[in-house]
Amino acid sequence: METSQARKDAIFRKKLVDTFCNYGIYIIFLIMIIYFSVQSTGFLSLSNAITVLQLSSTLGISVVGMFFVLITGGIDISVASNMYFSAVVGTTLLNNLGCPLILCFVGSCLSGLLIGCINGFCVSRLKIVPFITTLATYSVAKGLGLMFTNQQMLFLDAKVRVFSSTRIFGIPLMVYIFLAVVILGHFVLTKTQYGRQLFACGNNLTGANKMGINGPRVVFIAYAICGALAGLAGMVNAARLSVINPNFAQNDEFTVISSAVIGGASLFGGKGKVIPGAIIGIVMVQVISNGLTIIGASAYIQNIFKGLIIFVAVMVDSIKNNGDIH
Repeated sequence: METSQARKDAIFRKKLVDTFCNYGIYIIFLIMIIYFSVQSTGFLSLSNAITVLQLSSTLGISVVGMFFVLITGGIDISVASNMYFSAVVGTTLLNNLGCPLILCFVGSCLSGLLIGCINGFCVSRLKIVPFITTLATYSVAKGLGLMFTNQQMLFLDAKVRVFSSTRIFGIPLMVYIFLAVVILGHFVLTKTQYGRQLFACGNNLTGANKMGINGPRVVFIAYAICGALAGLAGMVNAARLSVINPNFAQNDEFTVISSAVIGGASLFGGKGKVIPGAIIGIVMVQVISNGLTIIGASAYIQNIFKGLIIFVAVMVDSIKNNGDIH
């Protein structure tokens, strides 16, 4: 009798864990939306929805890149500094050399790609721990950006206003750029040989190498993609704001990583779907951040909530990885 009761209790606890892991974040998200809606009538307005889409799009581009790195079982905490440095490079091309805006975006992508390649080389070839590698490039990229700007604010040329104000069917252009990146990332991960190799390396790098897959090359490309998309995200955000200050993109790496994990990427590697994961993850994080701002929550409260979001996302990921749910 006691054994039967203990088995029932174990099944009940497992169901609770299953429910929390599968739906807990979404339940919290729904509760927050209801709370924000009651506290502010403007929260559910169309203009605020477009604002959330804009905020989601800039960082969402970098979230897609983070998916590639997380699938390998690695991590890139240099994305925020990469965004800052790349935006500085793109803005310099725009203001000082008078380059067309499209070339400024290309320059930012190439700057981000350079940092991503350095990360990829150190992780895949030199076998340096991803956290240590990207921590180093985080500091280097930030320092380079501050050095090039002399720690001063940069104001973008007036031509960026055309980009930031352009709307198609009422939706800002940057939202379409984000969606294009999401679709391209989804295609690479699901329809190409590289995508299959990436998941194989994330699940078992040693086994993938034995199967004939060039694991170091696959990992290197993942970090390169993450770096290039961080560069693009940096320039898109700079164009949206029309200004770059020394605190540009500061701490955004936590938003990017947590959004990717909430969207289904695993910190343990081998898992992740850009569609709908990247969209769901970044929108959820930005909606909560936006709602806290609208109701007048202090910056300290917002940081606490962001920390809790990251904690819950990582905890759920850890439980799933340990095999407690199927």
